[in-house]
Amino acid sequence: MNEQDRSNIEIARKMYEGDESERASVASDIIWHPPGHNPVSRDYHGYEEYTKLMSSLMAPLTRWEFTLESVMTNRNLVMTTYHLQGERKGKIVDLHGGHLMRIENGKVVEGWGFTDDQDALDEFFSA
Repeated sequence: MNEQDRSNIEIARKMYEGDESERASVASDIIWHPPGHNPVSRDYHGYEEYTKLMSSLMAPLTRWEFTLESVMTNRNLVMTTYHLQGERKGKIVDLHGGHLMRIENGKVVEGWGFTDDQDALDEFFSA
């Protein structure tokens, strides 16, 4: 593994550490593609949409916890797998998923979400 691979893995890991670490890893022109068929499922363009609009559409969240399981790299692409547990409006979600992130110049410029139970995630965000 070379230095660029290590750097990209670290940038991807920061996406799961919380607000400040995550926000520092996001490019100003990010494009984020959440999966599914629910009110949150749409493309988000730019830092403001990613950090504010997406969060507002997800609200209200009582719980939203990612446990990072693995991080893999292939040049400027990083794939993560995680366990997600969340609570919203009395609904609980507990599933596994992943993010594919494209990293350029030390920032995440594009990301795609995946889940092993899309129906459960759609129901969670449609409540």
